[in-house]
Amino acid sequence: MQDIQYQGDGRVFERLRAVRLRPTSARICILQVLAGTQRQAMNAESIYQQLLHIGIAVSLGTIYRVLKEMELAGLLLREREASASGNKARYLIKPDQVETDSCYLVCRVCERSVLVQDAPLVEQLRQAALAHGMDIGANVISVQMRCSQCAGEAQAGRGKPLRAA
Repeated sequence: MQDIQYQGDGRVFERLRAVRLRPTSARICILQVLAGTQRQAMNAESIYQQLLHIGIAVSLGTIYRVLKEMELAGLLLREREASASGNKARYLIKPDQVETDSCYLVCRVCERSVLVQDAPLVEQLRQAALAHGMDIGANVISVQMRCSQCAGEAQAGRGKPLRAA
């Protein structure tokens, strides 16, 4: 498991106060874990495991509640991950400046994500979603695929299995 790269506590407090959330220990710890992921989304169970790994005991229920609070406050972005057990929510810290004409490309194997800012592409994705009875709303669009490194490793027979779609 990777070690958390902590931001200065002032930045975490500043982010929480900017969205009018009191900086509780649970909120601070969860935000620190998400800040150390280098812009990769994490699900609640992964956050729980990461906190246990560094010796912080927070219940899974608290993690779910805090993630929902921070998402509603506009601090986090949520994306859906399809898995064998159903859809799971994954969260990442909302970038300071996310344009409405952007989307994320997410590797389904290593979970690396890349921000793509392309207004015509995002509009086409929104139109395709509407044509199939789906409304993206204000959510950030994420497109799951396999990155070239993971695809190359899979062809060589040493790659990780593809997550369920």
